[in-house]
Amino acid sequence: MKNIYVRLMGGLGNQLFQYAAARSLADKLGVELVLDGRYVVRKGHHTGLAIDCFNIRARHISPKELRSFSEVKIRFARWLKRLIRPVNTVFWETSLAFDSTMHSQGAGTMLVGFWQSQRYISSNMEIRKDLQLCAPLGVGAATVAAQIALQTSVALHVRRGDYLKDEKTMARYGLCSSGYYNKALDYVIQQVGDVKVFVFSDDPEWVKKHLNVPDDACFSSAPSITAEEDLVLISLCDHQIIANSTFSWWGAWLNLNHAKIVVAPQPWFDDTSIQAQGLIPDEWH
Repeated sequence: MKNIYVRLMGGLGNQLFQYAAARSLADKLGVELVLDGRYVVRKGHHTGLAIDCFNIRARHISPKELRSFSEVKIRFARWLKRLIRPVNTVFWETSLAFDSTMHSQGAGTMLVGFWQSQRYISSNMEIRKDLQLCAPLGVGAATVAAQIALQTSVALHVRRGDYLKDEKTMARYGLCSSGYYNKALDYVIQQVGDVKVFVFSDDPEWVKKHLNVPDDACFSSAPSITAEEDLVLISLCDHQIIANSTFSWWGAWLNLNHAKIVVAPQPWFDDTSIQAQGLIPDEWH
């Protein structure tokens, strides 16, 4: 088992963090990366194994390997994680703050956590190559991409729906306010001047009612555009205003514009007990 293994958890943004951190460690060790998708499948997450849409360098875990990483073993390691790590090659994250000891793990280790820090990613360009879609953009997304290419653009990501539906998620994250978005829009306009706003949101009516978006703003999310295409479209914009969402974090991080302006909410979590040092790159606002 001379590979690095990683447990996939959560939606697309979370899976991308898990992949990027584990892939970076596997590259450092010169070994294969193996994905364990059991948790996502069992929880019935609406995005499923969303990471399969990208040109990733990894394979899914085999039945034989599953026997080496039983659910009992993984749960036992979680119970002990604050006392001793690793436990029988299962390395659990203990907080969302950057943990340098992850980089010291050897081949045969399964990483279990969210790994939400750019500092886990050792080779930015290699990861950027991996996170290209396997298939071309569909007609709807390609139309929006063509519009983005015509003018200076800013992506505005407003995430509300799933946060509002789940009390635990709401208590943990909270919602970015209209004041945050309007202030961020004003800031970007002051910095770059004339800019076309592309809105990506699961609640466009709220955006139209509460945010000072221009009349010619483009609302690009639609049933014909997939989540992974939305993420790519966000990254194609010159600048980004993101929600407290790993989804739009990746849209901003994948933007190759060296002069990009990225505005992120502070604090990221409403629950102030959560340590998230390392989540927001220093060059973001």
